[in-house]
Amino acid sequence: MQEIPNSTLFKKLQILGLLLSFFLSAAQELPPVVNYGPNQYSAGNQNWMIDRGESRNLYFANSNGLLEYNGERWNLYPVPNKTIVRSLKVVGDRIYTGAYMEVGFWEANELGELEYTSLVSKFENIKDGEQFWDIEYVDDIIIFRSFAGIYFYNPQKESLQMLDTPQGKPVSAIYKFEGELYYQLVGNGLYKLENGVSIEVIPFSVLKDRNVIHLYNKTENGFSLIIGNAEFYKWNGKELEAFNITLSDKLGRPNVLDVVNLTSGNIVLGTVGKGIIEISPDGKILNNFDQSNILMNNTVLDLFLDRSGNVWAGLDYGISSIELSSTFKSFQDNRGEIGSVYTSLKIGADLYLGTNQGLYIKNENSSKFELIQGTNGQVWFLDVFEGKILAGHDKGTFLIEGTTASKISNRLGTWVVKPFFDDIYIQGHYNGISFLKKTQGSLVSLPLLRNFPHSSKFIEVDRDKTIWVGNEHKGVFRMLLNDSLTQVNHIKNYKFENESGVTSSIFKYADSLYYSSKNHIYQYDRKEDRFRANNNVNRLTASHDRISGKMIAGGDGLLWGFTEDGIFYVEPSRLSKDYESNFIFLNQDFRNVALGYENIRELENDTYLLGIGNGYITFNKNQTHRNYEGVEVTIDGIAISAIDSSSVKVDKNSSGEFKFASNNINFQYSAPVHEKFLNPYYSYRLLGLSDKWSDWNRNSEVSFKNLDYGDYTFEVKARIGEHITETSHYSFTINRPLTLSLPALIGYTIIFTLILFGVHLYNKKHHRKKLEENARSLKMKNLEAEKEIIRLRNEKLEQDMVNKNRELAVSTMSLIKKNEFLTAIKDKLKDSDNNNQVRSVIRTINKDISEEDNWKFFKKAFSNADKDFFQKVKDAHPELTTNDLKLCAYLRLNLSSKEIAPLLNISVKSVEIKRYRLRKKMNLDRETNLTEYILSL
Repeated sequence: MQEIPNSTLFKKLQILGLLLSFFLSAAQELPPVVNYGPNQYSAGNQNWMIDRGESRNLYFANSNGLLEYNGERWNLYPVPNKTIVRSLKVVGDRIYTGAYMEVGFWEANELGELEYTSLVSKFENIKDGEQFWDIEYVDDIIIFRSFAGIYFYNPQKESLQMLDTPQGKPVSAIYKFEGELYYQLVGNGLYKLENGVSIEVIPFSVLKDRNVIHLYNKTENGFSLIIGNAEFYKWNGKELEAFNITLSDKLGRPNVLDVVNLTSGNIVLGTVGKGIIEISPDGKILNNFDQSNILMNNTVLDLFLDRSGNVWAGLDYGISSIELSSTFKSFQDNRGEIGSVYTSLKIGADLYLGTNQGLYIKNENSSKFELIQGTNGQVWFLDVFEGKILAGHDKGTFLIEGTTASKISNRLGTWVVKPFFDDIYIQGHYNGISFLKKTQGSLVSLPLLRNFPHSSKFIEVDRDKTIWVGNEHKGVFRMLLNDSLTQVNHIKNYKFENESGVTSSIFKYADSLYYSSKNHIYQYDRKEDRFRANNNVNRLTASHDRISGKMIAGGDGLLWGFTEDGIFYVEPSRLSKDYESNFIFLNQDFRNVALGYENIRELENDTYLLGIGNGYITFNKNQTHRNYEGVEVTIDGIAISAIDSSSVKVDKNSSGEFKFASNNINFQYSAPVHEKFLNPYYSYRLLGLSDKWSDWNRNSEVSFKNLDYGDYTFEVKARIGEHITETSHYSFTINRPLTLSLPALIGYTIIFTLILFGVHLYNKKHHRKKLEENARSLKMKNLEAEKEIIRLRNEKLEQDMVNKNRELAVSTMSLIKKNEFLTAIKDKLKDSDNNNQVRSVIRTINKDISEEDNWKFFKKAFSNADKDFFQKVKDAHPELTTNDLKLCAYLRLNLSSKEIAPLLNISVKSVEIKRYRLRKKMNLDRETNLTEYILSL
């Protein structure tokens, strides 16, 4: 046997340790890790230091400046000289940073943005090329460390003082340990500062050239320390004692740049080339995070432990957050070695995974999952019956014994295997049902059931051997078979109208059979022989927006379902005969398994394995998420803008008053939750616009456009798991537009008043004019009425005149006739004997003809008809006699001489003579007709 030299043996052990570490990491179940790449946070690759503020915002010393992260958004703030930020420390509201030839602090202004104040002017002399690598805070003093020295800055006094270090050697590191400041000098020992005096703790003669990275576990006589090459020592006040030597050898003594202590007592190392390593107090490697399994880079520049127990890693490329305190563990198949997990089973120390690539096994002591030979292909089902492990496979049914598999049923795909009765097992295939029979310790495949060619993905069996089959397209079948199990004696198909059968399932829970679609869960009612949606399980799960009809009833009394945001389980209530539901937030984006193929299996003691698209997740159902009672939602930024213009940030700490033109407003808000499987959801409302809260959503900003003038209050709250935060709010006012401003309204009022006054004057004038017109109109109407009255009166007078003229004419004609008659009698009497009696009669006739009473009668009648005539004639011709007036009256009546003669009891010739004489008296010329003249008077 050849003896291997010690040096060669050591190197081979090192290589073996590295390989073991690699394989452990390759098959390792890791706590949740979230990676942030430079493209995501839009800054430089390297992140040199990390700290967190009172607001839970995280800050990173980035190669491009100070990087801020509030859980929703990243903000980068370059230092004035645009150099790499090497160090930072959050103290109260200030973020102190150190960079190349630059040191200072940042404070948030009223807009929520960080503003920088340089402290370089307070340094008496900064050496050319000096960089500030560390910042600590001890006893209200800010401590900056460069290789050139240690500087103390007093924020209250705004004074700066440099520490006089022994021998003036460069300072390689400073440490805040148990509230005290330690530092190490290059080529010198480790010192502690007490009352401003440097006291040597470990002399260089003992420490030698070891580069101290971390101090921890202080004891009465000393403490423990970790050296830059991953070596562990204890200092007892006199000497250094190495420990965890095996661990250092196993790690390969990588270069360690930072270390953090966990509250559990574990230690986390950030290395160069080996990623992040978590070790227990007794020196065991618990977790190894590197580029082969989860990290973006293997070089860790800084580690930071936040108050939630998350470890943040500043990498040479990117940032990582590790939830070491989470009960969630995940195996992520980044290389595609096992594929999507469809089923799982743990037997003792062996874990079996049925995936879309085959059946895999891993022992607790194994380094990786191994594919069981002959099982290549999709594995749908795993379970153990009487100590025998059966696997439903795309190629049939397999019996699994340790790491070997033997096909016992060569059918076209086996979905499921269930006990039937006695030594018989029922199998659901792609194209029907068959059975397995246990014979002399072996399982024998029986023929396929005749006349039932339907896919049988889900099967349940009653005690009376009734078989229930769930089919995604046909609904549910209930069957009774013959004794030889070769054909169906009775079958009934239950269909579900208006339900999509895709991803549906059937299951038994609490001695009841259920059919589940994506939207409803139906319970079978044996008395009515039908499925009813009116049941407690359906009512309880109705509040969950399930993404699949797949429901899984476990042997532990839990019923599992799946939603977009997570998974839930139903269990019997502890206080009643009803059920209660519990939710575990685990977003579908992380599960990413095909819908309808969800799977979950209890491993042990409330720990479950959930198959996902690229591996699996394990968790304890009773310890899934942290307490987020202290988390608050904050409004990070407010910006206003006019239409088609750039936005302007405004003070978020006081109420705003904005011009109407700037009536578009944007709010950004956040709730800092740094958990991989749990995201905050937000709801908001704008009082003054609507009292209704928005639906919960992941958007961390909202904009309101074209708001009307008025008073508004924006309110936002966050939901983190089951916890809902207090409401944050911001009040603001949109001023009236210029056209509706107070001066404008006053102007409008004045103008309106003037218009009203003008209208009043106009109306008054118009009214007056109208009154005048009405008066005139009334007057005209009165005049017209009077005219009408006069007209009517005149008409009456005319009518009276006509009547009187008619009477006058009648009277005149009667008188003429009478006189003519009497004249005729008189003429005849003259021709008779002229005796006394005749003469007497003639005298009587003459007397009657010339009777004055006749004239008076005539004159009266004539005056009634033409009363002013005689006066007119007298006025015109006063010299006329009564007889002349008589003739004028007769002429006025347009009587001829012949008609006048009887009236005057004279001859016609005498009448003519009278007419002549009358013309003479009236001085009428020959051309004037006497009758026409008299008629014209």
